[in-house]
Amino acid sequence: MMIVLVSPREAAELFITVIVIVAISWRIFARRRWNLPPGPKTLPVAGNVFQVSRGYEWLQYARWGKEYGPIFCLSFFGERVIVLNSQQAAADILEKNMNIYSDRPRNMVMASELIGWNRALALNSGGPQHRKFRRLLNKSLNAAAVHDYRSLQEESALDLVRLLLEAPQDFLKHIRTTVGRSIIGISYGHDIQVKGQDYISYAEGVHDVFGLAAKPYAFLVDQLPFLRHLPSWLPGLGFKRQAVQWRKDLDELAQIPFDTVKADIANGDAPDSYVAAQLRAQKAKPNADTREDDIMWTAASLYTGGSDTTIAGLTAFFLLMCLHPEAQKRAQEEIDKVVGSDRLPSFVEMPNLPYVSACVKETLRYWTVAPLGLPHRAMEHGRYQEYDIPAGSTVVANIWGIMHDEAVYSDPLTFKPERFLPRSAGGLGEPDCAPAVFGYGRRICPGMHLAEASLWMYAARILAVLDIKPVRGEDGMEVPPREEPGAGVIW
Repeated sequence: MMIVLVSPREAAELFITVIVIVAISWRIFARRRWNLPPGPKTLPVAGNVFQVSRGYEWLQYARWGKEYGPIFCLSFFGERVIVLNSQQAAADILEKNMNIYSDRPRNMVMASELIGWNRALALNSGGPQHRKFRRLLNKSLNAAAVHDYRSLQEESALDLVRLLLEAPQDFLKHIRTTVGRSIIGISYGHDIQVKGQDYISYAEGVHDVFGLAAKPYAFLVDQLPFLRHLPSWLPGLGFKRQAVQWRKDLDELAQIPFDTVKADIANGDAPDSYVAAQLRAQKAKPNADTREDDIMWTAASLYTGGSDTTIAGLTAFFLLMCLHPEAQKRAQEEIDKVVGSDRLPSFVEMPNLPYVSACVKETLRYWTVAPLGLPHRAMEHGRYQEYDIPAGSTVVANIWGIMHDEAVYSDPLTFKPERFLPRSAGGLGEPDCAPAVFGYGRRICPGMHLAEASLWMYAARILAVLDIKPVRGEDGMEVPPREEPGAGVIW
């Protein structure tokens, strides 16, 4: 009889390898057969993993949409991923059956469960808690309520213009600063210090980690959730130790500003804000269904969701105005005609500045800040046309593909603000990109009205004062940014 001796490390590695193989095999072969949507051929075990270029998946999905239709199916290590590539399919599935598709898949275990982002709105699982979060935020962010923030948005846009006049070369920094302060003002009432840093700087570090961890299958535990229950000293499980620190950072991002507002209220000097309003309402009329943690995490969600998307949208606006001076000139001429040169545009002029509005909408459509949004999960079995969507499937709306659908938007890879002007005004009369660009169903961005209004105000005041032009090289010649459609701008 032969006896083979192995070290504890080798035994642990062998154990994990066997478990991985068994788990993947079970997911692939122990499932019933469904009439799934068509899709590209799969490889054994891996499925379509190696056919998708990491980083620009939405471009690949758009190409497959033309080949397989508006709904197609992929497999990633046995997980079914249903991709929706048309507005009709996304609306029929994610809007009309929003209760079924309001959950999040468990392919972001690191970000969601270990770091703890499932306590915030974006990765919170579908159910009573998520509905409660949305009700709380909707009170402050619905189409009517956001009018209360208009004076703050106008002031923020004025601050940005002043900073740009002083140091135009730092425009990216100015965008982050002014947008961040605006959302902090709405959320907490004033600037906050977190561990010796201003809130914006601290939040950027936490959000960078989220961007890393929230990528599907970024960590092995995302593919094999049971690994979270194994001890961190096992080989390959060092991510658990890292998650402890990242969770602490996230806790402080949410807890410190919330506690600051509570202290302000106790001292009688809390400025108006989302947190202050919620705490005061809770004190005046206690609601057993609302806890302080609910207010704290919805406030953190408000900053996280509002700042990043607005910053990205405004940055894209700068670049697109730089690349399309004819659109910039037309928008400026409209402002000069309607507003004049002795004051800045305000929200009162919004109905009379349709081309400025069209430039903002075309920026949202053309650039598509969140090309794939965040994935949905089917909570029960569903059908679309003749196809099955089994319970547990991940459902992804390819928002970039939908916003660049030739059947809806003419010449979709061209920046054309006039597509959103009515035909009676010489425009193309194409469908509004909102709210689809902000997502679908119960997972649509609750701050979409605030975000679109903020972008409009920033755009109108910037165009009223400044010309956006390419930088100049050492030879004095302009050096325009180099654009890759659907992939971004490279400076």
